[in-house]
Amino acid sequence: MDRIKIVHSRLVPIPPRYRDYFWDDYHGRGETTLEKFILRILVYGSSAHIAEIARAHPRETLDVIERYQDRLPVVRGLRAFVVRQLRTA
Repeated sequence: MDRIKIVHSRLVPIPPRYRDYFWDDYHGRGETTLEKFILRILVYGSSAHIAEIARAHPRETLDVIERYQDRLPVVRGLRAFVVRQLRTA
C-alpha cells in the first residue's frame, strides 16, 4: 500500500470537542493539518461531526474521501451523505 501524499497541508486549530481524536498531538500545539483533521473526523466522528466539517470544508472533505477511499472503514454512502449534507446547508 503506497503512502498518500498530503494535499491540504494548511494548519487548523483542533476544537476542544475533537481533541480525543488527536492522541498524537505530542507537543500540545492544538493544531494539525486540514487533511489529517478531516480524515480523523471521517474515521472516528459521528454523523453530526462529519456534517459539520463537510459544511466548513466542502471541497476538501470530498477530496479526502475520494483519495482515501480504500482506507476509510465505511466508504459506501459516506460520499453520498456528505453531498446530501452540503445540498441541505
